[in-house]
Amino acid sequence: MNKHFKTPPKEPSFLTTVNLLQSRLKILIGHKINLTGKSRTDGSNIRKLIASTLEQYELPELALEDEYEIVPLKKKGIPKITREFIDTYIVTSGNSYNLQVWNRIPASNSLLIKYENGTSLKCKDVRFILVKVDIQKKEISSIAILSADYIVKQFGKFGKPTIKYQLLISSKSRKEIIKSKEKILTFRDTTKMTYLLQGDIDPPKSSFAKEPSFNEIYSIALLKKIVAEKLIGYKLDAAATKNRGQALERKVLELLGYQLTEKELLFGGYPDIKNQLLEIKVQDSPTVDLGKYTPEFEEIIVEELKLTTKDVRYLIALTNPETEIIEGIILSPGEKLGEIFSYVSSKSYKCQRSIPMSFFEKHKGKIVINPD
Repeated sequence: MNKHFKTPPKEPSFLTTVNLLQSRLKILIGHKINLTGKSRTDGSNIRKLIASTLEQYELPELALEDEYEIVPLKKKGIPKITREFIDTYIVTSGNSYNLQVWNRIPASNSLLIKYENGTSLKCKDVRFILVKVDIQKKEISSIAILSADYIVKQFGKFGKPTIKYQLLISSKSRKEIIKSKEKILTFRDTTKMTYLLQGDIDPPKSSFAKEPSFNEIYSIALLKKIVAEKLIGYKLDAAATKNRGQALERKVLELLGYQLTEKELLFGGYPDIKNQLLEIKVQDSPTVDLGKYTPEFEEIIVEELKLTTKDVRYLIALTNPETEIIEGIILSPGEKLGEIFSYVSSKSYKCQRSIPMSFFEKHKGKIVINPD
């Protein structure tokens, strides 16, 4: 496959439209396929066939090296045909096809490619091309061009992989925050949270470990004033990262007005300060350990109020690893983290979604785009 297929387009708007992809790939219906029986080899051959067919037409202009940034570490999750933001799959036999997507959450807003002009390509932007092969005739019988949102809507959510998640904050993003006037990056609370927030600064009425209540939760705007602004320049006097995290948590509790003795145990749950739906993190290396929960997956955290990992507010202190002084702060709802930074995992993982074989049989002899 042409090495230039690994380079993204100059900008997202340069991608070939799905209608043009449909027109250009139509010629492959009935194309003879030599199956080896080895899934990786057959999958690779289909990808090369798609790429060589598209190469007969005008392709999107290539981005220059200084015009974009691949966000995930080791380019994990980036579609194989990056130039057209396409991943290809070969479908053969059985009652259903098990679609496996490696190292990204398919329908999420998590960044994959970030452009210098402010635009981006996200996980949900990847185009899926599923090629159904008739193993008896050894030919392509149908092709489906699908979006991640369509797959979720038609067949259900992708399964959640069980892995340890981390958030990657690049050195470039970190420097931009630290060099900014306020040294604080904030975003508004989620729409759901706006109906639960209190407008004034009142002392907490409950324990920090108790679930949040209506009109007792500080907004991000208030958290910035009460906590974030006072943390800039503060020194976390602890040796290990875990201890620094606990030291920061105690300091935040103090600033919020919670009564906590020196020996009193911290909550240890999620989020750290449950009463304020606030998770506390320290970043002194490129990655931040997110632990058991990640905003990349929406899970209900407070059943009564239907609050989820997307609503949880994250306070991330950007500390100097040598001086232990907090030089910057990120204060954001979970739903925004993946749009600005990147989720990574400690190992490769896959998300899976079963698609009935009848779907492909229904469109035999055709190439379709997100069919009804």
